[in-house]
Amino acid sequence: MDWLMNIEGLAEWIRSWGVLAIVGSIALNIVISVAGVLPSIFLSGANAVVFGLYGGFFISLTGEVLGAGIAFFFYRYVIKKADKKQKLASFQWVSAINGATRGKKTLAVVLLRLNPLIPSGVINLGAAMTNMSFADFLLATLLGKVPSMVFETFVGHDLIYFGENKLRLLLALVAGALVLLLFWRRKPAQSEQTGQSEQP
Repeated sequence: MDWLMNIEGLAEWIRSWGVLAIVGSIALNIVISVAGVLPSIFLSGANAVVFGLYGGFFISLTGEVLGAGIAFFFYRYVIKKADKKQKLASFQWVSAINGATRGKKTLAVVLLRLNPLIPSGVINLGAAMTNMSFADFLLATLLGKVPSMVFETFVGHDLIYFGENKLRLLLALVAGALVLLLFWRRKPAQSEQTGQSEQP
């Protein structure tokens, strides 16, 4: 179970930073969030071990949201420098989002954040391609990230303290599996509906 030892090793590494532990952990979470494809559950679990469940949750959430914001800024800067804004606006899905209300844009990002099958980096890039404001993106990311951060924090923590939290870990894993199943079953159904609507 090397992956489990990674959480413990990561926790010890964070502890070794002393007074800089909180800042260092947030910075590490920002790097993971900007990368967009790296799993954050190990760091979330380590934060819970070092700072406690609630402290670890808020530190992990802060790093995730800041990282998503930095990625959003970076992608939008690249798009602007490459002068691709008008070309992107010609894409049907970008045009549809650009024409939506602020509330609908925010809700769309919240729902995408709740879907565990969609990598965070894809959402960051997709939002940067639209005219969504930075403030609305941050708010939607914050709201959408809360459930996943709660899950990662508790699961990562309880994997280390398995003997004391077996039931809670089991319930969390079952809940996570049900969420995955829900989104997984919706994808084929939506694809089938799309295919039927395109038939003459």
